[in-house]
Amino acid sequence: MAKAKDIRFDNETNDLFIDPVTGDFAITESDTRHVNDLIESFAGWWKEFPAVGVGIRRSSATSGSKQRVSRDVKIQMIADGYKVTGIQFDKEGKIFVTGNRNNVNL
Repeated sequence: MAKAKDIRFDNETNDLFIDPVTGDFAITESDTRHVNDLIESFAGWWKEFPAVGVGIRRSSATSGSKQRVSRDVKIQMIADGYKVTGIQFDKEGKIFVTGNRNNVNL
C-alpha cells in the first residue's frame, strides 16, 4: 500500500517548505507529521473533527499524566486508523510512538 503524502513543512520553522530548485511546494511522506499533529493539537483545533487532539503541552511530567497521555494518544491513533505498538517517554518527557497505519510502518 502506498504511503500517505502531503505538503512538506520545514522541521526548524514549522513553515511550508519551498523546494529551492522548482520554487514549488515539496511533497513528502506525512505519517510522522500527522501523528505529531495529533499529539500536539488540542481538542477543538480541528473544526471539522472537534474531538481530535491530545494536547500534550498541557501535561506535566508526573507518572499519572504520562499514563493519561499514553491512553489519549492510543485512543486518538486508533480512531485515526493506526495500530499503536509502543508509547515511551524519555527522561525529559518527550514522547515516542511506534505503530503502523494500513499495513505501512511509521
